[in-house]
This record gives sequence, structure tokens and C-alpha cells, in this order.
Amino acid sequence: MYSTSLAVGILDDFTGMGKDIKTLLTVVVLGIIYVGSIGATWAATRSMLKAFVAAIGGAIVMGVIASQTVLTNKTAEELKKDHTVGQSVRVVRVVDVPEPVAFTAPAAERPGRNA
Repeated sequence: MYSTSLAVGILDDFTGMGKDIKTLLTVVVLGIIYVGSIGATWAATRSMLKAFVAAIGGAIVMGVIASQTVLTNKTAEELKKDHTVGQSVRVVRVVDVPEPVAFTAPAAERPGRNA
């Protein structure tokens, strides 16, 4: 019995460490990449406007990464929904339209010809 609770404790420790590593990667490493990309953009272009645009784009990416769990849950809910409820089934029939036939006038009535 002691070994079972020890194994569970070890698994809980590894789970906690995994969550800590994920947080470290998300916050610290992506934060460094975010600030570095803004700095690299400014250093390459010497434009505050381009650096500001890089900051806005990076903030959007960081926001998507931060809300990844929410987006994952929303996607799973959407896939589980039954989208056929309340919809009537309709069949659309496509009918071929006959091609127009070129009308040719008799030779006597054609302009430019004198018979």
C-alpha cells in the first residue's frame, strides 16, 4: 500500500512539474521572443511605426496562445453539436438549359447579297 501511494505521489509531482514547465515556456520564453522580435524590427528598420505594428501583431499571437484552452473547448463543443436539428431537407434539381440555336435567314433575305 505504501508503494501505491508513493507512485501516485510521484505521478502528481511530474504532473505539477509539467504544468510548471508549460507555464515557463508560455510566459518566459514566448515573452522573450515577443520582446526580441519588437527589438529586431526596430533595429532593422529604425521605424517606431513598424516596431509598434510588430508589437500589436505579437500581442495578438500571445493572446491567442493564452486563450488556447478556451478555443480548444469551444471547438470541441462545436464539433459535438448536432447541426441538423430544425433543418428541413430540400432537394435542388438542376435542369439543363438548351443551347440557343443560331437563326439564319434565307439567302434571299440576307443583306448584301443580290440574287
